[in-house]
Amino acid sequence: MKSNLKILVVEDDPIIADDICACLIENEYPSVNCAFNYDEAIAQLSQNQFDFVFLDINLNSKHSGINLAIHINENYLIPFCYITSYADVNTIQEVKKTFPVGYIVKPFNQKEIPIVIEIGLENFYKPQLKQTISIQKINKITTSEISQREYDVILKMLDGKNNTEISNELFVSINTIKSHLKNIFVKLNVRSRSEAISVINNI
Repeated sequence: MKSNLKILVVEDDPIIADDICACLIENEYPSVNCAFNYDEAIAQLSQNQFDFVFLDINLNSKHSGINLAIHINENYLIPFCYITSYADVNTIQEVKKTFPVGYIVKPFNQKEIPIVIEIGLENFYKPQLKQTISIQKINKITTSEISQREYDVILKMLDGKNNTEISNELFVSINTIKSHLKNIFVKLNVRSRSEAISVINNI
C-alpha cells in the first residue's frame, strides 16, 4: 500500500524538495524524508529502510547524485529515479550505468512522480519473483565458479536483503559479506548489486 512506502528525496534546493514532497503527500505517499546533500543522504540511508529514492544529480558538493546511486547499488537494494536539469548525452551515458528505474527532467510535471514510483517498483521487483536460479546455472556465466557460501549470499541479495540483513541471517560479519559480494561481482564481471541481479535474472 502507498501509505507503507517510505521514500527518500535527495535534492539540494529546499524549494524543489518541498515541491516533490508535497506532490508525494498529495498522492498518498505520506512517509517522506528529505536529504539536502550527499552526506545527509548517506546518513538517512544507514538509519532508515527506504522503498524508493528520488535523486538530484547536482548536489553542490564533490559527490553527485550519480555517486550516491553507485553507493545505493553497492550497499542496498532500492529502486531510484533521477530528477534533474541535466539531459546531455554524457550525463545520460553515466546515468545508464547506475540502472535507475526512471529519469525525470526538470521542470517536472507532478503527474510524473506517482507514475514513476508505480512503474519503477513493478519493474524493479517483478524479476525477483522468478523461480530460484540454481548455482549450476549461475556458474555457466561466471569467469570462475562461485562457492556455496557465495551462492547463499546471492539468494539473499535476490530476496532484497541489504548487507546487514544478510550478515545477520548467515551469522557472519558485514566485512565477510562485503568480501563475498566483491568476489561475486568479479566472477560475474559486474560492478554493483543491481548489475549482478540484472545479469542473474536474465540467465
